[in-house]
Amino acid sequence: MEIILPIQMNLASKDEKFIQLQQLIDLKRKILLEKQIKYKKISKQNRFLEEIKNDYSNYSNYITKQKQQQIQALEILHNYVKDLSISGKLSKQNVKDARHEQKKIIKELKSIKYNLDEVIQSNNIVNNDIVNNDIVNNDI
Repeated sequence: MEIILPIQMNLASKDEKFIQLQQLIDLKRKILLEKQIKYKKISKQNRFLEEIKNDYSNYSNYITKQKQQQIQALEILHNYVKDLSISGKLSKQNVKDARHEQKKIIKELKSIKYNLDEVIQSNNIVNNDIVNNDIVNNDI
């Protein structure tokens, strides 16, 4: 029968603790590597989403600018037709036609303004969603 001396027990206990610590270190290293991979994927997604947001923002700004230009052009036409009607240089039929055109212009103006409001509202919703998603993704 083998006699275990206190020194041998102390060494065996230290070896067990060392092995447990080594296993814990290896587990932590593995977790950190997994998190690093996960964060790399998330950062790539965020860059991709940022590019999409920028593209959408540029497109939205372009559409908004076009709608505003359409509104300006129609307002100029509206004022021109109004001035022609008021000037008295038109025949009764021409005044009637001018009023009809004016109504069409006003209807088109309302439609464009409505569409512009939708674009702006949609842009605000998208931007808010992107900001909220960025916050959620950064909290991971």
